[in-house]
Amino acid sequence: MNKSSYDERKEKAAKQMKKERMMKRLKQAIIPAVVVLSLGTGIYWWVRSEDRASADRKIYAVNIPELGREHIPVGSRRPAYNSNPPTSGPHYGTPEPRGVYDKQLPDEELVHNLEHGYVWISYRPDAGPEIRKQLESFYRFRNKVIVTPRRENEKLIALAAWGWLDTFDSAFPAGLTDAEKKRIDDFVGAFINQGPEPLGQ
Repeated sequence: MNKSSYDERKEKAAKQMKKERMMKRLKQAIIPAVVVLSLGTGIYWWVRSEDRASADRKIYAVNIPELGREHIPVGSRRPAYNSNPPTSGPHYGTPEPRGVYDKQLPDEELVHNLEHGYVWISYRPDAGPEIRKQLESFYRFRNKVIVTPRRENEKLIALAAWGWLDTFDSAFPAGLTDAEKKRIDDFVGAFINQGPEPLGQ
């Protein structure tokens, strides 16, 4: 074997190894860059879609000053709430399970639900059966929604979340209008899971 042939092969092998190392480095740089770019693009479009959804929402709710999150024993006296129904303040230590209830529940239990990011839809007992049925549908399609009757409501329907309240009378006793359904849906979409302890059940 002559020396130049050996040197050529050695040089060729060295070039091949160098090329393979460059390709390996290139792959190591490209794969994370593609992942980061894909993630960034996905997040960008998700945020844009959320912004569009938020822009389509019309929120009638009033922001209610928060009264704290103190747990109190069941049946104990507490300071008066600052809204009807309440949206924050002293409450019992155990929240209610999500669902539709045909009986009134203690405000102090439901305030705990609001703390966990629930939306509480309440209606006066004089709401017609069609309105009740329509309100119940908001529970079926969303997690963390509670629907209950509540005698003390000043308006026929009340939508409560932690620190937020919307109350209104339905235009038609026989059932909610499309605008009223959208009003409820927008409220639920804006405030569900927005309590100070959203991971609580």
